[in-house]
Amino acid sequence: MSKKVKKKEKQEQYTVKNALVNYYLLLMLTAFPLFYTDQHLKIRHDKLYLFYGLSGILITCIIMILLIYFFDRNKNPENTTAKWYMQLSVTDYAFGAFVLCSVFSTVLSKFPSYAFWGIMYSGTGRNNGLLLIFCYFLVYIIISRAYQYKEYVFIAGAFCAIAVYVLAILHYFYIDPLGMYNNYTDRSVEDFMSTIGNKNLVSCFCCLTVPLFAVLSLNKDRLLKALYFFAASVGFAAMMCADSDSGPLGLIPVMAIVLLFYIRDAAKVRDFAVICGGMLLSSKAVWIVSLFCERKKGLGPMQDSVINGALGWIMLAVFAAAALILSLILRENPELQFPKLALKSLAGAYITVAAALIGFFVYFTFIDKTTVLDGAMKLLRFDDSWGTHRGFMWIRSWEIFKGFDLKDKLFGCGPDTFYAVFLPYFGELDTRFGDASTNCAHNEFINYLITTGIFGLTAYAAVFVSALIAAFRSASKNFLALAFASPVLCYLIQSSVNIATPIVTPLLFIFLALTVNITRRVRLVY
Repeated sequence: MSKKVKKKEKQEQYTVKNALVNYYLLLMLTAFPLFYTDQHLKIRHDKLYLFYGLSGILITCIIMILLIYFFDRNKNPENTTAKWYMQLSVTDYAFGAFVLCSVFSTVLSKFPSYAFWGIMYSGTGRNNGLLLIFCYFLVYIIISRAYQYKEYVFIAGAFCAIAVYVLAILHYFYIDPLGMYNNYTDRSVEDFMSTIGNKNLVSCFCCLTVPLFAVLSLNKDRLLKALYFFAASVGFAAMMCADSDSGPLGLIPVMAIVLLFYIRDAAKVRDFAVICGGMLLSSKAVWIVSLFCERKKGLGPMQDSVINGALGWIMLAVFAAAALILSLILRENPELQFPKLALKSLAGAYITVAAALIGFFVYFTFIDKTTVLDGAMKLLRFDDSWGTHRGFMWIRSWEIFKGFDLKDKLFGCGPDTFYAVFLPYFGELDTRFGDASTNCAHNEFINYLITTGIFGLTAYAAVFVSALIAAFRSASKNFLALAFASPVLCYLIQSSVNIATPIVTPLLFIFLALTVNITRRVRLVY
């Protein structure tokens, strides 16, 4: 018992390493999302070089501190700690294996220099090469060991995220206060928003931040709760305005899982209903503003039903009624806890809905291929046209993988070299869908299968599965485990139809590191 107490006391000591990590996080949650130099033209490189610069400073400082500690330890033999390899987690091993697989994939690739930098012919590629993967790994190692929670980081992050959200909403109405649309074509104006860039990436940024603020709003005092509530609400409106199905695809399951964790606590369920109601109310605020604006961008069926349609009002009424009823009940019984049956019933409802969706998907994909599906129902039939012709890319990617030799099946064609192996299909892609080329599969898991092979994809999946399992086990002891794991899970779900890019993906690995850090702390204390 005393040994655990000593560990806890040491864990709570705020050191120079802790401070450096928090300063780094502060900049990554504030300067990184907002930074750009030349409208949307160079935004990927702007974010990439800023990430490299900030990470390089952090890594250099930490190495210097470790060297000082090493020489100090040699002078003071009693100043020792447990061997580093005895403190490694499953996630650590998996991430190390993923980096090793990426190294082999790069060395064995037909395009080793391209695989290292993540850039191919005439600038094609998204810089997701071995260099960026290794940088993610180093940042992960540092944050997962040296982070200690400080509220100011996330307060500042919330304010900056709100700025990103508001600009995205303004761009939905073609209001351009920063002049980011000057001299751009109509097509570019339609597809690009805020200081993030492509609307799919704006949606991805929302997936990495909205769940964080939503969970934080459920566990803070009134003033902070109000800030995080406002951030999550405005973020949801921005996600709807971004008009990418990847956003709702990631956010809805994650919010459902958050409710599963809190379903027995009546006060938390009420707060959950309030935050969901706030999100829907913010989307209706967009609708109200649209009544007075002549121009606004188009919306897909799902987003249109939430912002302009009756579905949004119905859902808002349901959450408002739930919040009101629970508030009245909690006045009489502030400590009300629901029975375990509530948890089992909700889990059963989720399983039923998931089974029904899978059933409809199988039916319309393999059995009934003739019934015309409209709107969001189109997603229930998988073919070449599915999801803005993502089906075409996925089906052809599987054909490419089957044609690989054993070496490429195991290690892939090299990080971020998808462009090279998909070249034979560019003609058909252009003829049928109007896209001249693509440098990714628009599904990160398929992309990693092609570029890093079976070994790489397995290691990548193991990184996140192990981290999420540990986080969910730790969530009851420290809510931050759920707060940091929610953005990770949300990103992973939406990444099944989206792409990895240094514009937003660095935040994924930061939240992964934060998640692992909290689970490590829980293990030390408990």
